[in-house]
Amino acid sequence: MKNCMVLLIALMLLSYSGITQSWKIDANHSSVMFNAKHYGISFINGRFMDFEATVEGGTPEDFTDAKVSFTAQVGSVSTGAEGRDNHLKKDDFFDMENHPTISFVSKSFTKSGDSMYKVVGDLTMKGNTKEVELPANHIGSTKARNGGNKVGFQIIGKVNRNDFEVSGAGRGVAPMIEIICNIEMAEQKPE
Repeated sequence: MKNCMVLLIALMLLSYSGITQSWKIDANHSSVMFNAKHYGISFINGRFMDFEATVEGGTPEDFTDAKVSFTAQVGSVSTGAEGRDNHLKKDDFFDMENHPTISFVSKSFTKSGDSMYKVVGDLTMKGNTKEVELPANHIGSTKARNGGNKVGFQIIGKVNRNDFEVSGAGRGVAPMIEIICNIEMAEQKPE
């Protein structure tokens, strides 16, 4: 009987350890922005207003080996100038008609410092997929009012827009675009 009880406890622990924590982005407390150097003298910044992301794995303290999936709706791009926003949706930039989303799917999520991670994955824009590496800073963790965990990350990196054939505006816009993501995520309770 004692051996059966030990075996049952061991099986319960194994099955529990196989449960992966899920996290969902809190879009009301997150932002996905970009900066583009214009004619070498100023920056145009913008953001995507409609996006979603999920993370599988990780704990409030450690996200090593987590899996990230992100999608932004091209139609939600906003730079504060309607004419520019409409141009960004055309075929020389994002080509929204044929490619309505921008997506990212991680391949690895590894610790690179005390609160820093290196996130490597496939970024897809305008039908072109390229592997990119982005640094992610784990800002912190807290308990939400409902008792669940919330975590915050900031991602600041650069991508070459020409790698994705997002080449409108010629030399007026620099090829390297800075990406700034301020992310707040809430843990999802298993159903």
